[in-house]
Amino acid sequence: MKPKEYVVLSDAEIFNIHEASLKILEKTGIMVYSRKALDLLANFGMDVDLQKRRVRIPASFIEHALKSTPSKIALYDRNKRSALALGSGNRYLASGHNAIYVLEGRKGKRRLATKRDANDFAKLADALENISMVAPEVMPQDVMPQSSLLHGVDAVFNNSQKHLYFSPESTEVTLAIFDMARSVAGEEDLSQCPILTCQLSPTSPLAWTKGAVEALIETAKAGVPCSLLPMPYAGVTAPITLAGQLVMNNVEVLSGIVLLQLIREGSPAIYASAWSTFDMREANVLMGSPETVLLRIAGAQMAKFYNIPYLTSGSDSDSHCLDEQNALEKVISLLGGLISGTDVTINLGMFAAGLTVSFEQLVLDNEMGGMLLRLVRGIEVCPETIATDLIDKVGPKGQFICEQHTLEYLRKGEHWESQVFNRSNYENWQRAGSSDVVEKARRTAEKIIQSHQPEKLNASVQVELGEIIKDFERAASGNK
Repeated sequence: MKPKEYVVLSDAEIFNIHEASLKILEKTGIMVYSRKALDLLANFGMDVDLQKRRVRIPASFIEHALKSTPSKIALYDRNKRSALALGSGNRYLASGHNAIYVLEGRKGKRRLATKRDANDFAKLADALENISMVAPEVMPQDVMPQSSLLHGVDAVFNNSQKHLYFSPESTEVTLAIFDMARSVAGEEDLSQCPILTCQLSPTSPLAWTKGAVEALIETAKAGVPCSLLPMPYAGVTAPITLAGQLVMNNVEVLSGIVLLQLIREGSPAIYASAWSTFDMREANVLMGSPETVLLRIAGAQMAKFYNIPYLTSGSDSDSHCLDEQNALEKVISLLGGLISGTDVTINLGMFAAGLTVSFEQLVLDNEMGGMLLRLVRGIEVCPETIATDLIDKVGPKGQFICEQHTLEYLRKGEHWESQVFNRSNYENWQRAGSSDVVEKARRTAEKIIQSHQPEKLNASVQVELGEIIKDFERAASGNK
């Protein structure tokens, strides 16, 4: 059987958080910095104060929105083949996104990311077997700043067939990426076979910026799955208590769900989180603390309460290099998501609170993910795996290495096999060069980037993507 999912909240505590969230939405409300969104909400009968930009949401709206939100979401790859089934009980891993620095070496210096890095990260993620969803790992810093994410998306579409995950901050960028996706998919309607998921974030506490909320409107209109990911900081933009931070996250997710369902009933939404705490002594945001692990698990319980797929950040670390702190925090944060039944865990390859990535780290996180996915798969117990007849056949002092049963279950993956962790004895390890795991991960990444050949996009589609970016850049620079 599979291990039981880990929980940190009782049913009564989940209900208390839900009730507190309804009360805040109805009494306190949220700020919405978009006249377009405010008018839309007012037209639906919401309590809207246009002058103060304050929206109060009655419980009835929330209940209706939750009933309209799908409990399962089918996601597709670049070629419109079935790729992920969220809400099905499967667990998936995704690369990180939107970092601006690349670390070279275990404790090397970080440098600004480039478009070439974006291409190489996408190619590497495409080849790594435990990564099911690929995001632009970096925001290239050698292109026009306004179009950096477009170049990151272009890198993913050109170097990976896997489902695209992206996180924009403006309507204009969102619409341009939808145009890119339509070109790749070869059809106008992105809702029937979504090859991409859009992440949008409210601004804690209790606010939606103009760019985010208007991008949310366009995402709903397009029928593209939307990951609603607040980022409240404990003690800064949310109460310092974990329960208070959980309520803040919940309120902001629910506000996004209401907006999505008002615009397009049945819009696919993902309950998401990127938990962080705040070190008051260092005045620094933390993503690898034990409290964030507890919140990841609690977030999964809230998503299950609402019967909505759940996505959380994981494989997070506050270390600035590939050291023991990095490994410890990443294992704990990734495990926290997986043992709670999280549908998708993102941020593989990232560390330093999500600002920095490295090619070695992406390989190591893929390896770590494979190990932990094997852990949560559990033990299959059936007549074939108990192997009574085989044990009787081999008998006392026999051996099982040449038996067909052994070969069969090796192929089935009964035992997880590492690609870069050391499993040799000391003498063999020395003969092989005495490399540590980071060095082996570096060589593995270099080999994949040099040799992996993703299926190329049609040449005309490549041109179209380039033209969409050029058109965007001309408009952004005022040269229409």
